Amino acid sequence: MKQVSTNIHPLFKRYIPIAESIAKTFGSHCEVVVHDLTDVSASVVAIFNGHVTGREVGSSITSFGLNLLRKVEKGTDSLLNYVDEDVRGKRVKSSSVYIRDDDGQILGCLSINLDITHYSIAEKLLAEITDTEKDEETSPLSISQFENQMIEKAVEKVGKPVQIMDKAERMEFIHLLDEMGLFRIKGSIQNVASLLGVSKFTIYNYLDKKT
Repeated sequence: MKQVSTNIHPLFKRYIPIAESIAKTFGSHCEVVVHDLTDVSASVVAIFNGHVTGREVGSSITSFGLNLLRKVEKGTDSLLNYVDEDVRGKRVKSSSVYIRDDDGQILGCLSINLDITHYSIAEKLLAEITDTEKDEETSPLSISQFENQMIEKAVEKVGKPVQIMDKAERMEFIHLLDEMGLFRIKGSIQNVASLLGVSKFTIYNYLDKKT
């Protein structure tokens, strides 16, 4: 998906062919954005593969990006290889190169946002395949930590972050937690329901069904 504003400053026009070339080189999982940071509420003036973050021309910079912008030191030309794990449930690796005027003031930036969610899944799968059997008995400091450890193990076995699991994978996730004995802990069903964004009755329904 390619979108370019019809009302774009000449300074930013120079970066559009670069942005498009990067997007085409790395494919549909790579979003490239040209931002006009003189108006952060509608900073996106050109975007390629906007489906990665769900943005379009006229969208604002993300709050994560804005926080990084505030930390930019004078003379810094770029921020490289930072990770935002809160983009529509995806894990996105980003780099930004700042666009300055002749006085050195930041007017915009070119940002590359690579969706590495599936690469992370593949990495975990390969690690699981090559790992040997281990007897790991841990002593969690609290019930909450114990719950989190079991949830993390179930997520690893399913092979996807909770936010992008489909229904079948969620059912598998619930049954794995049940087999681990998580639901013997008081309040754990409600905690897992909140994690999945469903009601506790949905969890009970999943438990009544076979994956």
